[in-house]
Amino acid sequence: MTAQRTKTKDEPNQHPIGGLIGEQHITVLLVSIGSRLNRSASTYYREAWNLSMAEWRLLLALKSTHSLNVGELSAVVDLDKAAVSRALALLQKNRLVSVQQTRTRGRAAIATLTDEGQKLSAKLLRVSLQRQQRLFKSIAKADKAELERLLRQLAGVLADADWER
Repeated sequence: MTAQRTKTKDEPNQHPIGGLIGEQHITVLLVSIGSRLNRSASTYYREAWNLSMAEWRLLLALKSTHSLNVGELSAVVDLDKAAVSRALALLQKNRLVSVQQTRTRGRAAIATLTDEGQKLSAKLLRVSLQRQQRLFKSIAKADKAELERLLRQLAGVLADADWER
């Protein structure tokens, strides 16, 4: 039987994000990073404001627009229409959004922030940018810009992907 040794502060992490497979597959590493970021944000916004990530995304999307229907919101926040509808119902119940049925945009339900929703979304935007700044505090500005450029390029490739079959 061998004695277990305690890892020192300077030793590399034995279980990096993405694990061993993440070292071999960048897609696993990206998914693992995304999952950790999502779990952290989900926990924070649920505890601080009792919001799901879908509700958070909708509030921020509506902050930067006047109003959108469910289909438009679905595209803007990259969620399916059912998830958007459920999140909108909760936001409406909490008086953060107003949802109006209209015939002028194809019988769509149009969502708009209420005054309370406007105030909350402004706070959420400030806090989310502060959290993002803390995440990148030890990464050089040029490296952050390059990472953002590469991720946008990857997002573009995925939008046009024909290899999913």
